[in-house]
Amino acid sequence: MSGDVLLVASQFGQTLDFFDATTLEKVHTIPDLIAQPHEMAFDAGRRLAYLAHTYRAGAYNEGKPKAHEISVIDVDARAVVDVIDVSPYEAPHDVEYDPAADLIYTGVERGEAGNGILVISAASRTVVGAIPLTAPNAHWAAITPDGAKAYVAHKEAPVVSVVDLRSRTQLGEIASAGGAEEVDCSPDGRFAFVATPMMSLVVNVSKGQLTKAEPPPGTPSPRLLKIDTATDEVVGQREFDEYLSALRVTPDGRVLVTEFRFGDAGPVAGRVHVVDPETLELLASVEVDELPFTTRFSADGGTAYVANLKTGSVSVIDLGTYSVRARLDNNIGPGFGGSHGMALVPGR
Repeated sequence: MSGDVLLVASQFGQTLDFFDATTLEKVHTIPDLIAQPHEMAFDAGRRLAYLAHTYRAGAYNEGKPKAHEISVIDVDARAVVDVIDVSPYEAPHDVEYDPAADLIYTGVERGEAGNGILVISAASRTVVGAIPLTAPNAHWAAITPDGAKAYVAHKEAPVVSVVDLRSRTQLGEIASAGGAEEVDCSPDGRFAFVATPMMSLVVNVSKGQLTKAEPPPGTPSPRLLKIDTATDEVVGQREFDEYLSALRVTPDGRVLVTEFRFGDAGPVAGRVHVVDPETLELLASVEVDELPFTTRFSADGGTAYVANLKTGSVSVIDLGTYSVRARLDNNIGPGFGGSHGMALVPGR
């Protein structure tokens, strides 16, 4: 491996693809992963990727059996080298790695063992702590660049939890009416951004179906929240037309928000919105494939990679021209392709 490589997990194909980030050629695939790969974090010091497995089948709130593993992938050998079993906790979804503390964090859903954030030693690959949270189903999480705090979204629970990672305690909650989807922090650590509310959907993955549902009464319109991490107060918001599915902040601070869109027969082409972090002004909107979701960036921040959950593709977006320059095949063809977690691995 010489140049940068993009890793893309297919939730329903149960594969991990390796794409050359320069040529965009698929150079390797790891098949037969544990069901179902979700989000992923990269450990640059060890050159390992940590890939969470959330459900055995289906999707959130489908009532299907939940998973309890994190696969450890050697990105140079292009192989799974270990599996971290987090049971009796279950359904790890998001996963973050803090190099300063050498810890892996993952949120887990409510079960008999409890719910919240698990603390995993990257050295021993064992669970060394758990941070219980009041709200159920810790789903998406983001840690500040200094590793001091985490912001956790809980899907339908109408709050974002604030966690002190040093003392391993919950600091408080920030109101987010209607729940929340993904959360991420700015590169300077001054702000956290949240996609809210939770998307109201009817999901039947086995039949390749995901349709829009009527949200509960009183649910606010889709919006992006801006949180001051010094005060943990909402200091800005911007409304959108359709459900916001996920978001990620670029290395230069721009906020990319992915938007699910639906027609009468189901999902149609989605959009990726680019938002100015200071003013929350809309800088651009880019049309991509159906159900755009997880987003990652090239090392220089000039390119965005957006995993399209429905189509099993990855849209490669030029952030200079705000245009799609390529479409990567992660699992195109099935009724539900399931492109999900990604990581950008620098070359050696």
